[in-house]
Amino acid sequence: MYTVILMSSRGNSVRQHAISKVQILFFVFTISTLFLVGISGIGYGLFQKFHKAGSEQRLQANLENFEQLAQAKLQVELELAGVNEEMKDIRQMAEKIQQALGILGQGGGGSSASGVPEGMEGSADTQQENTSATGGTSDDTREKQEVLKPSLLKHEILSLYDYVSEHEKKLDGHPSILPVKLQQENGEKYGYWYSSGFGWRTHPLTKKRGFHQGLDIKTRSGVPVIAAADGKVVKIERSGYLGKIIEIDHEGDEFKTLYAHLKDYADGLKVGQKVTRYQIIGYVGNTGRSTGAHLHYGVYDIEKERWVNPIKYILDQQPTFSP
Repeated sequence: MYTVILMSSRGNSVRQHAISKVQILFFVFTISTLFLVGISGIGYGLFQKFHKAGSEQRLQANLENFEQLAQAKLQVELELAGVNEEMKDIRQMAEKIQQALGILGQGGGGSSASGVPEGMEGSADTQQENTSATGGTSDDTREKQEVLKPSLLKHEILSLYDYVSEHEKKLDGHPSILPVKLQQENGEKYGYWYSSGFGWRTHPLTKKRGFHQGLDIKTRSGVPVIAAADGKVVKIERSGYLGKIIEIDHEGDEFKTLYAHLKDYADGLKVGQKVTRYQIIGYVGNTGRSTGAHLHYGVYDIEKERWVNPIKYILDQQPTFSP
């Protein structure tokens, strides 16, 4: 038991109160509880304040991210629209090329009857289901979607590419270049001229008039001789009149080319070997009945069974008139 004495400041009043130990403990507990509650309240208020500030910051960050995504989406849509326009232009150009080459199918376009390339039937079914689910689409809209569909455009371009590639193989096998390599690896470039053309002439050695079945290309001895087109070597031999010769059969057995008066053959060249245009096969020389270093170049039309003028099969060079 404890006694608490309360005295007036004037000293004329004194009061005593008996307080038990339990009451003191209860008072202390109450004060402590109130203090803790106050502290908790302040802490909770601060927590709510900071949490609200963090939420606002996150919300602001989300809004900024959303705005960036919206701008990115808009940019993608603009780029996609540009791609679609370019695809339409490409398709129009492809159709014009097909028309020019005479390979455009009846009714226009190079696509299949269903308008869907092979292997894309599943995608077409999916598109049809999607169309039904959205209430249907007009024929014009479907046609526009097919025009802009990359797989369809690729299918149409591939047919054109295959056609051109096939004809390119034929062109590669068609003699069309000057059969001497004038530009050397060291940068030096040799000159040349036609010393004797195709047709009737007086032979420089026999002085007799005869038909010259090739084209004499005058240039320096040792200048590389190149294949005029892709083909297969069918003859490598030495003739008393033409000296060292090479004969090549070309694509589809339409032409043969002859290279004569050679100084020598390219290393490793043999009969039956496949050669390509611009490949070195020999070197300009003066073998056989010749008055000087030159290449006798002949073009034989197998279908017509006769030698033809090689000038018609040289499309890339003009004589420089100096060796």
